[in-house]
Amino acid sequence: MQQRITHCLMILGSLAMLSGCAATTGPLAVLPISSPTAAQHNLEGIRLYNDGKWKGAEARFLAAVQDDPRLPEAHFNLALTEHKLGHHDQARKHFQAAGELAPNNKEIVESTIYRNHLGLSSTFERHLSGGYSY
Repeated sequence: MQQRITHCLMILGSLAMLSGCAATTGPLAVLPISSPTAAQHNLEGIRLYNDGKWKGAEARFLAAVQDDPRLPEAHFNLALTEHKLGHHDQARKHFQAAGELAPNNKEIVESTIYRNHLGLSSTFERHLSGGYSY
């Protein structure tokens, strides 16, 4: 009996830890140090994204990327928005750019949506996130 309880607790603990893999990813903010204008566009995009105004967010994140193409967070945020709009080819392009610009940024490269769009997620991860394959 004790062994069964231990086994059940281990399974529940594992599921609880894995549920973090399917957590919703939101847009990332940046400090306005190297490119204040791009950071401002990004911040406006985050506000619109959080309000569900995808087209407005897309325009602001695109402005941030155009102002500073080396800003990984802006690419990531634009990719999230393109995903929301169903533009998965564009999302993949900007997820890839974000990962190339910031390969050590865990918020980007370990996010499920990033991994799904770039074909890096396991079958189990795809299952947890709703089976997405883009």
